[in-house]
Amino acid sequence: MPPLSDLTRDSLPRRLAIALLRVILWSAYRLMARMRVEGAKNVPWQGAVILAPNHRSATDWPAVGLASPRLPWFMAKEELFDAPLLGPLIRLCHAYPVKRGTADRASLRWTEALLRQGQVVVIFPEGQVSPDARFQPLKQGLALLALRTGATVIPVGLLGTERLMPYGHNLPRPIRKPLIVRFGPPLPLDDLREPGRAAPSRVAIDAATERLAEAIRSLIEARG
Repeated sequence: MPPLSDLTRDSLPRRLAIALLRVILWSAYRLMARMRVEGAKNVPWQGAVILAPNHRSATDWPAVGLASPRLPWFMAKEELFDAPLLGPLIRLCHAYPVKRGTADRASLRWTEALLRQGQVVVIFPEGQVSPDARFQPLKQGLALLALRTGATVIPVGLLGTERLMPYGHNLPRPIRKPLIVRFGPPLPLDDLREPGRAAPSRVAIDAATERLAEAIRSLIEARG
C-alpha cells in the first residue's frame, strides 16, 4: 500500500472526479431503487466514526457511501483492485484492499490509522454478504477497533439492497419498494473502554459485539 498520507490527501482533480461519481451513482440509486436515507443526523460531523451496516448485497457499500453525510473509507477484497475498470473506480471511492479469510494485519493497521486521523470508515461486521439476506453472526474485529481507537460506532440498517442486486447476480435491477439506508444513534461503548489496558479484554469485545448486533437488528426489523 502507498503511504496513508498519500491517500487521505485528495487533489482538486480527484475531488472533482469523486463529486461527479457521487452524482452519477446517486442518480442511479434514486432511479432504480428510490433510495431513502433515514437518521443521517446521527453521524457525527467530526472525529473518528465507524459505520457498521448489515450486508445483504454487493450494492451495499455504494448505498452507505452515498447516504453518509461524510465521505467514508471502505475495505474491499484485494482481488477487486486488479480488475481493469473496477480497480481504479473503487480506489476513487476511497477503498483499500483487505485479504479476506486471513488476519490481514496491514489492513487492520490502515483502518486504525484512518480512525486515529478522525476519518469515517465503513466496516461490515458480518464479514461477508449474506446469501439469503438474513442477518449473520458478527465478527469481533469491529468491536476491537472501536475499543482501541475510541471511534464512535454508528449501526446502519440496510433494507432492500438484496432486491436491487440479489446474491450471486452481477447486475442490479430496478425495484419498486424503496431501498432504505437507516443510521442508528451512536452505540454506547464508554463503559466497556478500559483505560490503562494495552488491548481491550475479551469480555469487553464480546459485550460490544453483542450490543452492536442488537442495534443493527433493531434497525432492520423496524417498520419503514
